[in-house]
Amino acid sequence: MRGEALKAKKTSIIILIAVAMAGGAFIDAGAQSGRKPLQHNIASGKYIHNDLVTMSNIKHLPIPATNDDYAIFQSIGRASNVIIGKFKTGARQVLLITDNNADGKVDFACVWNVDSGVIDITPKPETVYGEAQFRQMKDDIVNGKSGLANPNPEGIAYLRALLNKPSNIVKMRSGFRVSGYDPDVAGLERVSYFFSDNGVHGSDLAFEVKYNNVGQLRIRPIITVWVYCKDSYDPFVIETVKTLNAETGERFFK
Repeated sequence: MRGEALKAKKTSIIILIAVAMAGGAFIDAGAQSGRKPLQHNIASGKYIHNDLVTMSNIKHLPIPATNDDYAIFQSIGRASNVIIGKFKTGARQVLLITDNNADGKVDFACVWNVDSGVIDITPKPETVYGEAQFRQMKDDIVNGKSGLANPNPEGIAYLRALLNKPSNIVKMRSGFRVSGYDPDVAGLERVSYFFSDNGVHGSDLAFEVKYNNVGQLRIRPIITVWVYCKDSYDPFVIETVKTLNAETGERFFK
């Protein structure tokens, strides 16, 4: 009897997982004690934040199982990308807007039409996305503002709120790491921010949201690391890191 009960229990768990996956969402039923189950809402694809997105790999980006938009700012070396996933209304598309030489001007842009699979290259992209508009997109994404893009909302304003508690701050060699924790589970990091400037090889900037608490679930965003800049020479990144280093240094207690 006991063996049959265990077998029935295992079968029930398998059915629950299959139902969740069929609905486009995957729930981690093995959440640790005291933690809410973790749900993923990606139908296909994956974003690897330290791989520069180009036209050749744009189709690897996530397609949400829900109708969630997303936005990414990525800057590696002298190349900077703004990536906008449009899934809420209208045709499903992912836009890639690129500055190849850290001068703040758009050099390339394309649109991946998700349902047809066709990638359309934008002719004369610098006339479609001017310098001011491109900078505003970066600013919106880093600040978590819904304007020209719809990024994760935990931007610089949220980071600044965390600075009010010095224990959230860890000093690094040329910058800082700032963490925000789950209010319901002691010591469980929910968000993290890293920024650094070594003065030689550009600046580093990374924002990550691991999950959001929604009712009885932890929901993982479509894009967790939505700001990723490594050895960036983008003037916007350098300016932002300089400001954050100064502000955080004033709050940090040795």
